[in-house]
Amino acid sequence: MSYHRKNLKEKLIEIAWEICISDSWQNVNMRLVADRAGVSATAFYRHFKCKTDLKAELIQRGFQIIQEGIKDVTNNFSSYGAHYIRFGLDYPHIYDLMFGNTDIDMSLYPNLEALFDSSFMGIIEGLNSFMSNKSEKEVMIKAYEIWASVHGIVGILRQSKLQRKRPETLEWIENNLEEYLEMTTFK
Repeated sequence: MSYHRKNLKEKLIEIAWEICISDSWQNVNMRLVADRAGVSATAFYRHFKCKTDLKAELIQRGFQIIQEGIKDVTNNFSSYGAHYIRFGLDYPHIYDLMFGNTDIDMSLYPNLEALFDSSFMGIIEGLNSFMSNKSEKEVMIKAYEIWASVHGIVGILRQSKLQRKRPETLEWIENNLEEYLEMTTFK
C-alpha cells in the first residue's frame, strides 16, 4: 500500500474524525481507520503510539473548532455560550469525547490541557467584566455554575430531540440560545 508519509497522519485523523462524527468514538478502531486510509495498521502505529494519542488529536480538533467559532461571534458573553452549546448540538459525539468521562491523562498532552483550560478561562474572562467588584472566589463559583448550566442544557436539548413530542420551551431555548443565556446567567 502506498501513501505519502507527510500527509498520512492528518489523513488518519480526518478519517477517525468522520467515523466519530457519524458513529461515535466507540466505533473508531485502528484497523478500520488504516483500512479506510488504504494503509496497514503498522503504518497507523508509525504516527500514533496508541489509540489515546488519536483521541487526543480529535479532542484537540474539537477545541480548535470551538475557538475558531468564538472568533466569529458577537463580542458578548451570551454569544460565547450559545456558540459552545451549538457545538455540542452539532457535534454530539465529538462533544461527548471532549467532555464525557475521558480516560486521558491531560498531563501527557499539554497542548490539549491548555485548550481545555482556555475554554474555561473564556468564561472567567467574560465574568470579570460583569463582576469586577466581586472576589475571585465568587467569580469562580459563578464560572462553575455557568459551565455546569451550559453542559447541562446541551444534554437536555440533545435528549429532548429523542422524544416523540418535544416541549415547546426546549424548542424555544434551542432557537433563542443568546436570549435564554441572557435570561438565566445573572438571575
